[in-house]
Amino acid sequence: MTDETTPLTTGSTGFAAVPPYQGPAYVFPGVSPRSRRNKMNQFQCCITVTLLVIVIAALCLALVMNNSYRDGASGPSFFFATNETDATLAGNKVPLADEAEAEWALTHEPVNKRAGEQAVSAGIKALGDREILEEGLQPSAVNTPAFRHYRSLSTNPEARKLARRGYVENHATMNIAQRFNYSKEPGRSNIGHGPRIVLPDPTSDHLKCDFNARYRRANGVCNNKKHPRNFGAAMVPYRRMVAPDYADGISTPRASHNMTGGRLPPAREVSLRIHRSSYDTDSNFTVMLAVFGQFLDHDITATSLTTSQEGESIDCCVPDIQTQHPECFPVLILPDDPFYIQYNVTCMNFVRSAPAPTGHFGPRQQLNQATSFIDGSVVYGNLDQRQHQLRSFINGTLRMYLTDDGRELLPISTNSEDGCNRVEMTREGKYCFESGDDRANENLLLTSMHLLWARHHNYLARNLNALNPDWDDEHIYQEARKILAAQLAHIAYNEFLPVLLGRDLAAAKGLLPDINEDSFSDTYDADVDPTIANCFAAAAFRFAHTLLPGLFNMTRENRTPEAIELHKMLFNPFSLWAEHGIDHALQAASNTAVLRVDRFFSPEVTQKLFEGPEEDHLPICGLDLVSLNIQRGRDHGIPAYPVFRRHCRLPPVDSWDQMALAMDNVTLQSIMQIYNSPADVDVYTGALSEPPLEGAIFGPLLSCIVSDQFLRLKRGDSHWYERKVGAQRFSKAQLAEIYKTTLAAIICRNSDGITRVRQRVMERHKLGTNEYMDCAQLDSFDFEPWSAAKQMKPLHKMGFSQALTLVRVMQPTQSKNNRSLDTGTVAN
Repeated sequence: MTDETTPLTTGSTGFAAVPPYQGPAYVFPGVSPRSRRNKMNQFQCCITVTLLVIVIAALCLALVMNNSYRDGASGPSFFFATNETDATLAGNKVPLADEAEAEWALTHEPVNKRAGEQAVSAGIKALGDREILEEGLQPSAVNTPAFRHYRSLSTNPEARKLARRGYVENHATMNIAQRFNYSKEPGRSNIGHGPRIVLPDPTSDHLKCDFNARYRRANGVCNNKKHPRNFGAAMVPYRRMVAPDYADGISTPRASHNMTGGRLPPAREVSLRIHRSSYDTDSNFTVMLAVFGQFLDHDITATSLTTSQEGESIDCCVPDIQTQHPECFPVLILPDDPFYIQYNVTCMNFVRSAPAPTGHFGPRQQLNQATSFIDGSVVYGNLDQRQHQLRSFINGTLRMYLTDDGRELLPISTNSEDGCNRVEMTREGKYCFESGDDRANENLLLTSMHLLWARHHNYLARNLNALNPDWDDEHIYQEARKILAAQLAHIAYNEFLPVLLGRDLAAAKGLLPDINEDSFSDTYDADVDPTIANCFAAAAFRFAHTLLPGLFNMTRENRTPEAIELHKMLFNPFSLWAEHGIDHALQAASNTAVLRVDRFFSPEVTQKLFEGPEEDHLPICGLDLVSLNIQRGRDHGIPAYPVFRRHCRLPPVDSWDQMALAMDNVTLQSIMQIYNSPADVDVYTGALSEPPLEGAIFGPLLSCIVSDQFLRLKRGDSHWYERKVGAQRFSKAQLAEIYKTTLAAIICRNSDGITRVRQRVMERHKLGTNEYMDCAQLDSFDFEPWSAAKQMKPLHKMGFSQALTLVRVMQPTQSKNNRSLDTGTVAN
């Protein structure tokens, strides 16, 4: 660089000398002409040097980027991680635009009315044939690993009704494709968005919305004026960030694009060869991170699983292939499997997700039973009927089971076939529980989180009732529900996301709470679709499974250490019946370090999932969650890893050389051994193989998908807790109380006997930071801003719009006997 830059100051070598300044003297008044010329020469020289340095730097950067992108030259992967963070992921507070739906492929021969009717008839016949087959099939035995997996993906009756229509639509599309000789084009393509399908619509009831209502609808409808029934509502298809990739362009699970006839490696082989065991913990964070993440996930996603007509499970591992259900997609177990060979297991049960109705011909979609919004539906349910079942209708509280020693537990479930209740426990008077989500009993720590937040609702309701004795049950219930949802969202964006993404990236993406009291900007954008992305639900947000350790520390502070294996906590919430049961569970989550977010998993996850207890005298081998996750992505037609890298505007990984820049060499070699090409690599495997970004716990692709979804949840929710306008908003004083919320404070208020806790319970204790605190030291929630007397300022001192909004807010909602169901109407 010295040889190139030095001549610029002398006017020699290949660069022209800077000419003397010839301009008029009055440009620099009071300075001699010679001085002016000297200064001008120096000034122009500096400008020239600066410009040349910029040009040279740009050329060097271009060469580096050209080599990296095109030639796949080797280089440090963190170079890309840094640039991906700065240039691609950060500083953009607008969600990524979803890939447009493909155009209908059969434009050369339009589908007329008769052809459409014939296709629908074929779809109805396919459904009838399936139901006849189901009559002769035996469901999975109760309490087997396959049955418990089915129960962990419970499908409600309304979802089953919609899935029947989705099945008809799917087979109608396949019938049209066959009759019109549709053939999928090479690569990622699908049949596209086709004409409307005329079928009775289970959701066609008249919908009338009040967009000035203070409280959310249970099922998420009426949130968006332009799309009141679809944006973020329950029982709608997942949103597609990128178009699906089915083997036949319509419905068959994703296959290899290798032109030489290659196949995708079996999901179990991917699990064994790439996602093998690891015990490398991340000492910075606790299992509470995974527990809260699962609780939050269940608030916004609930994939509907295909079931029989009566809602029974389906066994896809029957020996007779002739009687296999058409929605089966079992995981192949290879003969040399080092674990399952011990039990002579050759098949892992897997049933496809239910097809979602879309109202038109096109590729298969999947149904989300949950609302997309962070609204506490995991506590309350996302249907009016479920919410009514969980309420006491006394002072706004939820129904609870009161133990002999005065502790509140969740309402009990007496269903002997729920995959959880056990004969020996019911004899002791101990049952599993009911909550707003059917998956509440899946593991002890998740059940504890359900109990914690149900108690918290009642804490809010009782204090609101004490402050406002004139409020009726409905008003108290809805206001407590609104506060709880706001606190859940605040913890998610203030404690959870900064760990996942790093606080700097979360701030750059606009994902931190806006605690600036002087900010008047509203968060809501009616054009943002908050609906959960299919890739988020089926792949990206399943990252937490890699966090789970094999052993959990059940030690209470200053007590003898105890440990419990993960698989023994699944469908086993019975310790909550014991004194301090919830305390022990929450402290286990707070005191156990998580594993790192990487491609490695505990054997408890890859071998013992839903393993039956020894006392049931059932086969003790469990399922492999990693195999199931990979299989689910293929079932949903989730495209391969390179597709999402391109969509997120990250450096491409279309060749092995390019992929070498996105992950370490050992990982790459493992992937290359079983995948034919990068175009085959499952996004779940690829995303978990990336090294974490600085300050985050996962890599650039997961950062992209997760941050985009949570940005949509914030920007696309008209009831978002930080809104500055509209009847949905909190007052400034109320919002200040919401901002004080921490998960630690929620635990202190609603556990049985926890008296000390870390301020940030998802993070480990570090010397000098995140110290243990007495619960009494944590900020207490002040209910005074919710006092009706304080909110009722004289109307003559308000503007008309303020007064009208206040009247709406303070007006009691419909009484118990005058509530409308989701199929009814809501008055303006």
